[in-house]
Amino acid sequence: MAAALASDLRVRVMVDVDAGMSAEKAAEKYSVSARTIYHWKALRHETGALEPRAGKTGPKPVLAEHRERILAAVREDSAITLNDLRETLQLPACVATLWLALRTWGIVLKKSPASR
Repeated sequence: MAAALASDLRVRVMVDVDAGMSAEKAAEKYSVSARTIYHWKALRHETGALEPRAGKTGPKPVLAEHRERILAAVREDSAITLNDLRETLQLPACVATLWLALRTWGIVLKKSPASR
């Protein structure tokens, strides 16, 4: 998704539209789409401002709701492998996702292969 256009551009466009310029003419003048101007008009009508809506982007973390169970299992058995952890807790994610979640939470399950 593209970044929101600058607030000063929004204000300049809306000043021209409020002065009587059509959305299509303003879109051509400021190199934005007429649909964008209609969205800004609706936004101003709904919120009273032209600031972009704040929102959290990206997917919701799959393992966030299982965090406490995972941490408790790791505390109980620090030698547990990712596969065992996933199978024991019946987690709805792959091993790579589990590894990324643990890394994000600051937990490292380091396993070294046995030397011969």
